Amino acid sequence: MRLWESRRLVARNAHLLLAALLAACAPTTAHTPLLPDTAASLPPPANASLLRVVVMGDQGTGSELQRRVAKAMQTVCGQEGCDLGVALGDNFYPSAPRNAHSPLFRERFADVYGPLKMPFLTVAGNHDESWIIGGDGADPRGAETEVAYGQLNPQWVMPARTYRAPVGDLVEFFALDTSPLAAYLPGTRVNERPGGSWDAAQRAWLSGALASSQARWRLVLGHHPLFSNGKHGDAGRYDGLPFAFQNGGAVRDLYALACGKADALLSGHEHILMGFAPQPECPGTRVWISGAAGKLEPGGHGTRPTTFAVQDQPGFLWLGITRQTLTLRVWTVSENGEARQVYVETLTKP
Repeated sequence: MRLWESRRLVARNAHLLLAALLAACAPTTAHTPLLPDTAASLPPPANASLLRVVVMGDQGTGSELQRRVAKAMQTVCGQEGCDLGVALGDNFYPSAPRNAHSPLFRERFADVYGPLKMPFLTVAGNHDESWIIGGDGADPRGAETEVAYGQLNPQWVMPARTYRAPVGDLVEFFALDTSPLAAYLPGTRVNERPGGSWDAAQRAWLSGALASSQARWRLVLGHHPLFSNGKHGDAGRYDGLPFAFQNGGAVRDLYALACGKADALLSGHEHILMGFAPQPECPGTRVWISGAAGKLEPGGHGTRPTTFAVQDQPGFLWLGITRQTLTLRVWTVSENGEARQVYVETLTKP
């Protein structure tokens, strides 16, 4: 069954009985304490005054398209330079392995992105946290396996499901786990469902981490977008689903803590490339979607004004960050593997 069909079944037929049964059968865990303030350790960039970052999402298909986009990244990094990568979730389809020694980590990551020879800040997506149906986002054990893999391969940077990654005082990244806050089925851990203790702990962590950051630029990373004209739509209205645990209201509330404090929110989930200037609901912060590094799924219907929108081609984002400027470049990848720059935007700070 295709994922979008399963979502429509959940929404249209209101499988409340099924959801109740799944919740009753879910494995239980102890109460989650306050999240530790986990900081990733990154090697210093070659140039302390310039950080160059390639941003991809929804790449983990193992397909020819994933490999083609990765090759195009190598070309762009050879031209523009790259010091760091960001992987915005759905690192595996249909679901993440449950063993950190699984060959899938080599096939979908090490073999594909190893030639880039740089670390990737990684967050989990709903497919990584699958339980019953691929992409249901209801079981965080897949994300925990990805954290464990980071201990085996230093190129995969994911010291916790939620963490920060400072690069001197130039830029700091804040990585979130949004999947339990917009799962299509009730989460296997009751305390991690929207409104639970883990949700509150993650919000408290993000608020405190942003407030204490001394970085010139602050970038928040999460799988689910705040705004989108794609098929899933805005947080709080994902997929037109009626249930609070599914529609991303908790994702919206989490991101709201970063509005006006972070320079940009970067996400995937939608298999498109799309950008939004600061919106009335989130003033002072841009929203950039990069979810087209492994598959395409056009067909969105939103009408929110965009700064860039590519819904029918694969690609990725590239960021060049100095103390005064943050330059965003949007790259698409043709069928023959050619990378083409389709948009440039530069933010400035005095």
